[in-house]
Amino acid sequence: MRRSSIIMLIAAVALGLVAVFFARSFLGTGGSNAPSRSAVRTVPTVVAAADIGFGEKLTPPKLKLVDWPADSVPAGSFQRIDDLTNGIGRTAMRPIVANEILTEKSLATGANRLSTAPLLNPQMRAIAVPVNEVTGVAGLIFPGDRVDVLFTRQPDEAQPIAELLAQGARVLAVGSDMNLGKDKAEVVKSATIEVTPLQAQKISLALTVGSVNLALRHFTDEARVRLETAQVLDLNDGTITRLVRKPVSGGGGGGDAPAAARPGPPAPPPGVVVMRGTTTTVQPVIGQ
Repeated sequence: MRRSSIIMLIAAVALGLVAVFFARSFLGTGGSNAPSRSAVRTVPTVVAAADIGFGEKLTPPKLKLVDWPADSVPAGSFQRIDDLTNGIGRTAMRPIVANEILTEKSLATGANRLSTAPLLNPQMRAIAVPVNEVTGVAGLIFPGDRVDVLFTRQPDEAQPIAELLAQGARVLAVGSDMNLGKDKAEVVKSATIEVTPLQAQKISLALTVGSVNLALRHFTDEARVRLETAQVLDLNDGTITRLVRKPVSGGGGGGDAPAAARPGPPAPPPGVVVMRGTTTTVQPVIGQ
């Protein structure tokens, strides 16, 4: 009895080991019901083999093919290197880093001419405005920045005024430089910005009757503020403005005659002009 029990125990252990072996083999290969990593479908995709600078022509040594998951390939990508290098070729419209997927938006067709047209969003326009060290924010505006467009003018019958023409306009180029990787400040004579057709019309008119300034804003700031027309009387911090009236000068003729001897109405007493909103009063000077 003891001998048969030992044999049965040995047989049970052997069967257990065989079962463990087959179970591990089955799980290791995935089996017929387990998901397989090789089931992820990939497609060949062209990426940069090395960093590509702005304006550089694409050549085969600068490109390579990688297998990329088909579900995450961006729109406008390429599956063949020949599509980018044959014929008139392609040129980088912005700096491209190594292993970055190349897309239509980052490239210009042809290697001899770069244009801002491919950078424009649909239904938008590009317009150039003259700038200098002051109106161009001391040369600190770069391609890709966002700016507000301010307009100032001197009407014939009123005080100078300032208006806000556009907000958050994207800078496409400074001078003739469209390089988004530009890292050196430079004072230029013009800046090309992206605006709506209506804004382009207003800016074009503003340039003929006044001056235009660009105000740099944070590139993530999408807020729109409503500003009223600013006039000279608005140039304070909100406190009451006091103006001292100029003394009335004497008439023509022969020199500084006494006031009593001069014809005309007597000069008003000295006082202080106090302006509160649209109301103006004259307060006499104490002691007069």
